[in-house]
Formats: sequence, C-alpha cells, structure tokens
Amino acid sequence: MSEPAECLGLCFTDDRLFYAVNDPDEQSGLKHIGSIEFSFPVLKALTDPEGEPFTAVSRAVEKLRHNHPVRQARILTPALMECWSTLPRLVYETADEREDHLKLLMQGSSARQDLEATWFGLSNQEQKLLLLRNRSSFDGIRKLLLPFPETDQVSEFELGREWQSLTGTSGSWMNIHCHEDHLSISSYLLGKLRGATWIRYDSLADLPYLWSFYSRQLQWMNGIHEQVYIYGEAGLEVLEVMEPAFAETGEAILMNSLDRMKVSAEESTYGFRLECAFPAILLSLNDTGSEDRNPNQS
Repeated sequence: MSEPAECLGLCFTDDRLFYAVNDPDEQSGLKHIGSIEFSFPVLKALTDPEGEPFTAVSRAVEKLRHNHPVRQARILTPALMECWSTLPRLVYETADEREDHLKLLMQGSSARQDLEATWFGLSNQEQKLLLLRNRSSFDGIRKLLLPFPETDQVSEFELGREWQSLTGTSGSWMNIHCHEDHLSISSYLLGKLRGATWIRYDSLADLPYLWSFYSRQLQWMNGIHEQVYIYGEAGLEVLEVMEPAFAETGEAILMNSLDRMKVSAEESTYGFRLECAFPAILLSLNDTGSEDRNPNQS
C-alpha cells in the first residue's frame, strides 16, 4: 500500500498566494502554512496564462510541489469568476428549462459549449443551486494545476462542506469570505447548504446598507446561525463594521488562530493575517468533494 501523500491547498487575494500543506500522519495537522507575495494581482495573472506574471506564479507553485511530496492540489476559485443562481428543482429536472435559464444567465456572452454548469442540492429540496463557469476563464487555473496528478477546483460556498468534514458539525452556520471589494456569503442548515451569494461594495461604510438590502431579498441571510465564521484579507475590518448585524444572527468568529480553525501546526505565529489562509488550510485537509453536487456537469 502506498504511503499517504500530502495535499496542497491554495487560495489567493490581491498580490498574495496563500498555501497550506497537510500532515497526512496527523489528523487535522499541518506541516506548513505560508504566503507568497508578488508585484502584481494574482487573479490577473491567472486570467492570462501566456503572460510573464502567470509564469512567476506557476514557478512558485512548482517549487512548492518539489519541496513537498504533494500528489493533490486543491484551489479556491474566486466568486467573481462564477455565476451562482438558486433555481426551482423543476428547472434542473427539465432539459429545455435548464438550457433556457443558462442562456438567460449568460446573456449570450459565451457559446454553450464553453459553459460548465454544476448543480448543488439545498436544504430546501424544492430548489437547486446552479454554479456556472466559463471554461475559457479557467484556462490559467487548470494550467497552474497541470503538474499535479490530482486536482480540485472548489467554489467559495463549498468551504462550508469542508468545515463540516473537519469538525463534524451539523448545526447552522454562516461563512463570510471578506475581500477588499466584495463579500462571499454562504449559509448551512443542519449540514446542508441553505443559500449562497456575493455582494460587491465600494466602501466598508456601505456594507450595513447593502446587507440590509440583500437580506430582504434572500431570507436565509436573516436566519439564525449558531456561528458566523469570518475570514479573508478584510475580515477584521468587515467584522468591526458589521458586528451589530452579525450579532443578530449568531456568534461572530474571526478565523485568525489555529485553535479557532480546529487545526494544529508547528508554527504558532505568522507574518501575515492567518484568516487570509483559512480557505487554503481547509482545502489541504480534506478531499471530500460534495455529495450534494450533481456529478453530471453540463
């Protein structure tokens, strides 16, 4: 039997790539958590796989692969590169309805063969969550992961399932990934995805008003959550502005320590905000996929 291999988790924000490598011999253990800084936005580099910035990112990831016996790499895909939409289950079950909704959502911006549609089950069984990607937009990410035998591209709303796999929780919680210009929000009820959305903002001062507006349209945002997990490069700032609103739905927890993440590592201090690396840490520890995801992508 082959020895268990390490898994590399990756996420990025602005000009930084965050990574984590698990310890396969220790449950919830990590060998390394780190950050690589570039002189350009990582997302921009990944959308141009022929450019010099992409080559720099690719070399950095290749170095990580050589430094660790990593077989699998899992990367968090940015919400702004995707389309999320909650639709009636009837749409999913009816081929003509599915295609009509795909055309409506993409508004003719892509040829049908360029679209990748994946459906996710929700706590409300009468609905499905549609994840829509333009395949060509992900050429850079696929090329970045090409050297690894096993790869996985995980959407931001799927991190709730990764957290559930790590902790065994089955209650109600909300995940909020805080970026400098948008929030990615997902809610779980009794271990099932309840809903997901993302909100753009220009100023932190606008967030309370935007949250109020969106929560009127999406009732699951007003649901009671036992915990509200906050992470990302703007996590601390968002928490300071939104703490009164979060307090109405659950206990707000900034994921800025290993204890709060329920993991262990030899390092205890880091030269960057640990909450930025939380997605990479989760991805390095789990290879669960999603039982709620429809395996037949279209």
